[in-house]
Amino acid sequence: MSGWVLVAAAAALAVVLVVGLVLAIVRLRRSRATAAGGLTPVPSAPDPGPEGTRRDLRPVGPQRPGDAVTGVLPRDLAGPPGGLALLQLSSQFCADCRASRAVLTDVAGEHPGLTVREVDVAMRPELVRLLGIRRTPTTLVVDPAGVELARHVGVPRRADLLGSLAPWRRTG
Repeated sequence: MSGWVLVAAAAALAVVLVVGLVLAIVRLRRSRATAAGGLTPVPSAPDPGPEGTRRDLRPVGPQRPGDAVTGVLPRDLAGPPGGLALLQLSSQFCADCRASRAVLTDVAGEHPGLTVREVDVAMRPELVRLLGIRRTPTTLVVDPAGVELARHVGVPRRADLLGSLAPWRRTG
């Protein structure tokens, strides 16, 4: 009988170890995905970045505590002169980012002056906190001055995207 108890104890110990290992792997993957998804900025050494990036990140108008800054984006992310940019903030592990990219590319292909830009939030973690990005994909409609005009979280529906562009599209 003591042999069976020993086997049962060894089996129970093996199960506990396997479950612990699985939980550790899941936790590690989630923490990596969160860091890559931009939900918590990845610590990095202070980097002034290329000309026109970090120093241009400033609010436009009054901000309430806790609000996302809807200010001037870096020059490389602003809309083209005389047009608008659809700026997609995405991450490497984002399943919906490809679908979002397809919608943005389709809409931009039909509207002159509309440019699609994509930023991996892992490469630009300062934008996550500054812009209040909570999920990828997030799409911003940005004017040539770098001011956010509209925001879509998740995969934007074509009709919603066109609706948010309507006030700024040229007619005629």
